Amino acid sequence: MGMDNYNDEHDTITLTFEDGTEAECLVWGFVEVDGKSYISLLPMEQVDEEESGCYLYQYDEDEDGAPILGYIDDDAVLDKVVEEFDKLFEEEADEYDEVVTEE
Repeated sequence: MGMDNYNDEHDTITLTFEDGTEAECLVWGFVEVDGKSYISLLPMEQVDEEESGCYLYQYDEDEDGAPILGYIDDDAVLDKVVEEFDKLFEEEADEYDEVVTEE
């Protein structure tokens, strides 16, 4: 499975940082904590790396459905969000292992 299939299944978002640099990121997943949605983004250049870091943002949409990303500035909230993503990715990793081993 090459990276070609990868882009079909995952949306990408281009982040623009305050210093004007941009990073194209894969939308890795969403979780909800205390009634708010959060998004995890994986920088495209790190997709093939073992140790890759994700960006976590609060996720919202404007009336046109365009994504609005907000910084998570509360450490307690951030901890909860990280915990939820850990659970999500553990589940996904398990499913992936099962698929691979059956073949």
